[in-house]
Amino acid sequence: MPNPIDQLFAQRDALLDQMKSIDRLRRGTLSRQVFTKNQAGQTVTQGPYFILQSFHHGKKFSQRIPAQAAERIQEQVGNFKQFQALADQCISLTDQITQLTEGLPGSKKNSRVRKSKPSNSGKPKAS
Repeated sequence: MPNPIDQLFAQRDALLDQMKSIDRLRRGTLSRQVFTKNQAGQTVTQGPYFILQSFHHGKKFSQRIPAQAAERIQEQVGNFKQFQALADQCISLTDQITQLTEGLPGSKKNSRVRKSKPSNSGKPKAS
């Protein structure tokens, strides 16, 4: 029977290989915009226009994307989402590996003993 740690290392290596295979990505969301306006009594549609929007280092950015590049950019945005999902899985596996190699048992959430704070009500304590 294979060692569980070896299996986790193999799974992590496979994830890292998948991450390496993603060579083009763009963060953000690509939205399609169409504008309509009334011109000489008729409704005229303009567009579509494509806008790439995202946050990077805490700052929002927007970039207009030419229609002929929209499909390629959408694929790159999808690659970014896939990369993030793979990175999250890699973090989980590495956490499991760390816990197993350090031999620490899994602990319950909020398992520490809590002490109550002293009351500031001004009442004398019963003895």
